[in-house]
This record gives sequence, C-alpha cells and structure tokens, in this order.
Amino acid sequence: MKIVQILPELNGGGVERGTLDFAHELVRLGHESIVISNGGELVPRLTLRGSRHIDMPVHKKSLWSLRLVGRLRRLLEELQPDVLHARSRMPAWIAWLAWRGMPEERRPRLVTTAHGLYSANFYSAIMASGERVIAVSQCVADYLQQHYGKKLRTPPRVIHRGVNTREFDRRAPISGQWQLRLLNDYPQLEGKNWLLMPARLTPWKGQRTFLQMLAAVSRQRDDVFGLVVGAADTGKEKYARELEQLALELGLSDKVLFLGQRRDMRELYASSQITYNLSEHPEPFGRTVAEALAMNCPVVSYNDGGPSEVLHSCFPQGLVERGDLDALVQTSLQILDRPQSIDFTGFSLEEMTSQTLEVYQELCAG
Repeated sequence: MKIVQILPELNGGGVERGTLDFAHELVRLGHESIVISNGGELVPRLTLRGSRHIDMPVHKKSLWSLRLVGRLRRLLEELQPDVLHARSRMPAWIAWLAWRGMPEERRPRLVTTAHGLYSANFYSAIMASGERVIAVSQCVADYLQQHYGKKLRTPPRVIHRGVNTREFDRRAPISGQWQLRLLNDYPQLEGKNWLLMPARLTPWKGQRTFLQMLAAVSRQRDDVFGLVVGAADTGKEKYARELEQLALELGLSDKVLFLGQRRDMRELYASSQITYNLSEHPEPFGRTVAEALAMNCPVVSYNDGGPSEVLHSCFPQGLVERGDLDALVQTSLQILDRPQSIDFTGFSLEEMTSQTLEVYQELCAG
C-alpha cells in the first residue's frame, strides 16, 4: 500500500517519534511511506530509511492554514495513496476538507488517530471524523465516545502506541564504555540505586512530587539517587530553577541530578531500579512507561489514564492511587527490596504496526 501520514512537524515529541517509527516499519514491510509536515529535526532520519517527506506548513493553528486545502487535494490527486492518516487536529482539518472535495472513486481511505485527551469542542471533533478512528489507549477511546459518539462512524479502535524493541532491546548488553563515561562525569552515582524521572520540565509532569517522594525514600535508605531527565519547555526555565531550589530545601543536594535532555534513554532505563510517571492529570498513553518496561525497568505510576493500562498488563505492582505520597514511597521501597519480573507484551512497534495495517486493509477492502 501507499500510505500518507500528515502531522504538524517532525521534531522530538511523542507523536513525531511514533510517526517516524511507524514509517520505518511500513518501509521494512514493503509499503510506500510518505509523510507530510512542516519539517523538523527528524526528517533526515525519516528519509534515510526510505520514506519520502513533503514540506507543507500544516502546523499553524490558524484559519489561514485552510488555504492549504486545495494544494493538498492536488497533491493527493497526484500521489493517489491508498490511505491518508491524520495525527493532529489542524492537519486533520486540512486533510478532511481536501479529501471531502475529491471525487469519491479517487479518494484515499481516511484514518485519524487521537493521541490525546483534547479539549471537547468543535475544533477537536475533527479527530473523530475519519472513516476509521484509532485511539492510543482505552481512556482516549472512552473520551471520544463520551464527547463525539454521534460523529464516530464506528467505535474507536484501540491500538496502543508501540515501543521499538529493536531500539529498546533488553537483551542487548549495556556498553561498559557508556557506564564508565557516566560514572566519570557523575562519580556520586557509584554503588547507588537510581530512581529515574524522565519527563519534560513543566509543572504538570510531576517533578515536585518525585522530589518529595525521593526525600522520603532516602530517609529510609541511603543508597538511592534521583535522576531527573528532561529539558524545560520554552519559557519554563524558571520552573527548572524552582526544582533545583526545592531539591535543596528537601535536603537532596547530594542525592539528585538534573541531567537535561539525553539521547541515552535505553541505557538509563536499563541501569535504573525504578522509572516514574507522575503527571498531575491522567495522560493518554505515557511513552516513557512502555519504554522503561521494555527495558525491564519497573515503573511506578498512578492508577489512571493510559499509563495504568500498560502497567495493569505488564507490571501491576507499580500502580498507586493518585495523590497518595505514602503509597508512592512504600511501593518504591517494596520494589527496591524485592525486585519482580516484568511481562512486557502487547506494546511493541511490530504489534502496533500489524494492528494499524489491519485497519487499513479492512478499509481498502471496502
């Protein structure tokens, strides 16, 4: 099949990473993969592996972006893809209007994927307008049914985002050179149990709760060390400084490191004893949860939203009720004292690709 995916940009976010990985899988399986976006840092990685990228400024949330409808319609007439797959709201509006204006016999099949719990309004309703709608978790599917049930042609198909287990391969050894470099840079990590908090530095991601939990755990065990990984959003640099100040106030100056953005997440997951997802409101999926579990690292997270679906399946021991700091502390101590096995199944990139291709094939078969 010839598949066109359309999204705002190809930079480092979760939707972008998922689009890139899926495009690689399409090419590997012999399909033709085309991505339309405003470009970004991931474009060279996309094209290097055999996909085609077409630049189009579909990223601006403005009525002016609808001027692109005719341009996209002409492009689709030229490309004649089997499937047009929209992954974000403004690109979905442009795609739907272009698609609707094509002769029915020459239209591709239209698929939308809801990656988030979008605000319930007319603008967001476009994500329920595909001939088939994919939800990245059951909580997203339930949200779509609740707010856009009348617009949906069929119930959303739940296809969890998949981890590239060739990249996050628990069987591949961790380089001794990597470990040596890290310990040379941060000798205070030697002999410690690392507690990993990977998330953008933005208030709702839960770093404050992580620091409070770390302070409580460290009062009972002196062999733990916190690693906060992630960069501050533009304009949120003040929040990063506030976290550093909070760490000082909690007595964590020699028990936590703020590592910024990292490209060695596989190694960090594999070398940490626990990974945390502590967002202040339920997340639609939680990519770091699945990545950590793929690398055999236990995860502690709240019992709601998309992350809880992954943990219920793979590591239910890591679930705690939202807002219960004592439960976070006790669950962490139990995992440190008695490590338990992780059953990582159902969340791989291969499984996600297979299920998505099933949706395409059903549509194309009429």
